[in-house]
Amino acid sequence: MFIDENDTPDAWWVSAALGTIRAVVLVFDVLTFPLHLLIQRPWRKRAQSRRIKARIIEANDDSVTVRSVSTPCDLHLRLVRDGVTSMESMLRAAAARWQSRRCLGTRTVLSEEDEPQPNGRVFKKYRMGDYVWRTYTDVEQEARQFGAGLRSLGAEPRQNVVMFAETRAEWMLAAHGCFTQSIPVVTIYATLGDEAIAHGINETEVSTVITTHELLPKFKKILARTPRVDTIIFMEDQLKTTPRDGFKEGIRIVAYKEVLDMGKQCKIESVPPAPGDTAIVMYTSGSTGVPKGVVLS
Repeated sequence: MFIDENDTPDAWWVSAALGTIRAVVLVFDVLTFPLHLLIQRPWRKRAQSRRIKARIIEANDDSVTVRSVSTPCDLHLRLVRDGVTSMESMLRAAAARWQSRRCLGTRTVLSEEDEPQPNGRVFKKYRMGDYVWRTYTDVEQEARQFGAGLRSLGAEPRQNVVMFAETRAEWMLAAHGCFTQSIPVVTIYATLGDEAIAHGINETEVSTVITTHELLPKFKKILARTPRVDTIIFMEDQLKTTPRDGFKEGIRIVAYKEVLDMGKQCKIESVPPAPGDTAIVMYTSGSTGVPKGVVLS
């Protein structure tokens, strides 16, 4: 129904209804306000939000160190008790505690097809199966095998390795594998251009790159700009085989599972990192210029 704004219909019943609703809401607020105070105790939440949460304990021209003033929580105390001082010791403690519980899951890909869109773009459509799970014990074992396999390929403790891949279970496993051998992981956005990728690889003086089946072809061009790189490890696709030809001469192209097999066969022991060792060099997206590496211990 449409009403002309110049008309003045008799709407006393509308005003009466609104007034009744306002009165009911007011009475409800008055009756429930004491209960709200009793249960929610808003003054405590305001005091919590206004309290001092951290203090500066050290400052110089290059950095500022800030420490929490809160009492350590139960998780923090347990980590201290278990001697967790690095990502390597965190993995070891988690595997010892949770053992056969599910840790990392990956869905199987049954088929893949192209789905054209009205705007001309083509999307990939996957038919997915069930999850295949790795337990905490499986994750620790596979990570240590990957780390040992990396060492057998020539990687050394405290020498950087680039991770150029989208998020997946093998990304996490490869990263933890590096941590078991004190190998810093240099992460580079998979969406960056060739020049930015080469910059990150060259700046961190990397000779080994970990990537995926989908991103591997990019290195046919990038390798011309990265003279130090001699080994590329790729995470396999569930359905497709990965061509290994067309790369610069002298470059080793190794599958993720092949690295695991190397780790199973060799007897290289883990090299646990110290708390102050570099764990990750995380490169920015480069939206304001050349990507910059942020060092995390």
